[in-house]
Amino acid sequence: MPEDRGPGRPWKQGPPVEALPAVAAAKPIRIGYARCSTAQQELQNQLDALEPVCKRIFSEKISTRVKTRPELEKALKLAYDIKEAAPTRRSSSPSTSSSASPATPPS
Repeated sequence: MPEDRGPGRPWKQGPPVEALPAVAAAKPIRIGYARCSTAQQELQNQLDALEPVCKRIFSEKISTRVKTRPELEKALKLAYDIKEAAPTRRSSSPSTSSSASPATPPS
């Protein structure tokens, strides 16, 4: 407790407190992933929806029967690299836009 404060003493205004500079709010980095199964299906609608909100978009036409999806692996690797570079930054939304959400990072 400062010397000029204590029980029974009148209150006096202290020195002004310097304001801290405002820190700009960090904008989330969004990574998009679009996929369709066959050549007859249209990928462009997904890409159009992701374009305004995603920094980087990965897309591929590949069947769900194919277990290895190269573009999804690239998107996940980028997300893990970003998270590793800034581990204290919390994301406010999912980093990928897909129904697939693996629990472990790609090797």
